[in-house]
Amino acid sequence: MDNENNIFYSSSLDDDEPTLDLDLNALRQLASSRLDRHCVHTHRLTKGLYNEIYLLQFEGGPDCIARLSRDLTHPAAKFASEVATMKYVAQNTSIKVPEVYDWDCTVHNPIKIPYILMERIPGQHLYQVWDELTVEKKKCVLSQIVDTLLELWTKCQFEEIGCLYMNFMESTFRIGPIVDPVFYIERRNAIPKEDKSDNESGKSNKTNGLTSIQVIQTF
Repeated sequence: MDNENNIFYSSSLDDDEPTLDLDLNALRQLASSRLDRHCVHTHRLTKGLYNEIYLLQFEGGPDCIARLSRDLTHPAAKFASEVATMKYVAQNTSIKVPEVYDWDCTVHNPIKIPYILMERIPGQHLYQVWDELTVEKKKCVLSQIVDTLLELWTKCQFEEIGCLYMNFMESTFRIGPIVDPVFYIERRNAIPKEDKSDNESGKSNKTNGLTSIQVIQTF
């Protein structure tokens, strides 16, 4: 790949870190079926703590990115919220985000791994070229970042705290449970949801408080 299209380094973790037990033929067949074009090549671009990224190349069609979950204990809601967030930003702002072609937040699929197939957006990591930029170009980049953050702030405001989810049948969005890792690592997601009938008598708050203390003590 040339520099213009090189969007990832080969790896972001130590080589000793185990990779996914992945059937590449199954991945190619899955991509061919979902995108309705023949996938001829797969190449792992990078891996992180939670995901591995693969470049998928097709006959007579644009490349695609496959993002595969490395941690099968992550809640399915996390994938669903990430997909909904990308779709919401694409629909409500001018910010360029990858189009999601297909996704499955479970292991009940041909590759037995939660995945997202998305558009490949060519480019370079800013940290790769930052030191080579002139002061004026750096100012231009920072101005673009400010514009992006400002657009997110002005066009993506909500009256509730939580994560975005989507009703894909109706193409509508809603705010739902928070699925940031800090809220589910070390059994944090096991804390029971508040029951309004119990809460009126204070039972729910006491139970949730005790469970939270138990979770905190495990750190």
